[in-house]
Amino acid sequence: MENPGTRKNPTGLEDPADQDEYLPGICNIDRKGRWIRGGGAFLGLVFVVIYNEQWKAVFTHPVLYASGMVLLATGTALSLIQAMASFCVVDGLLGRTFIPGSRQKAPVEAPENRAKDRKRAFVLIGGAFVLGLLFTAVLLISEINAVR
Repeated sequence: MENPGTRKNPTGLEDPADQDEYLPGICNIDRKGRWIRGGGAFLGLVFVVIYNEQWKAVFTHPVLYASGMVLLATGTALSLIQAMASFCVVDGLLGRTFIPGSRQKAPVEAPENRAKDRKRAFVLIGGAFVLGLLFTAVLLISEINAVR
């Protein structure tokens, strides 16, 4: 059996939702990992809604409130993006992947594959942060305008 970290030349055209195998820079989690991250995104959304109920704190502690909302929204967005992209950013940054057929992790040995995984992880983290920031800005603007 081939080491999961040594597969060469993935096309990038594979649909990650149909994959349960490691593709460098494309897919590093299986269906169960996607379900776990999707559940985390749902819980994050619940926490964002609960946190938003305290939006009036923006007038007394604007920086603290906005920072908390950005963190919650970014975490929620990151969980959702990971589930949709079939890619775990922690595993990508640490250079590991799942072993098909088991629940164990294996190191990615090929340096070019580790570089692809790290690049993808940073792109997903950056995208989640931008989404969290935009969501927070839109939410705060709409809440403040609703008070006027």
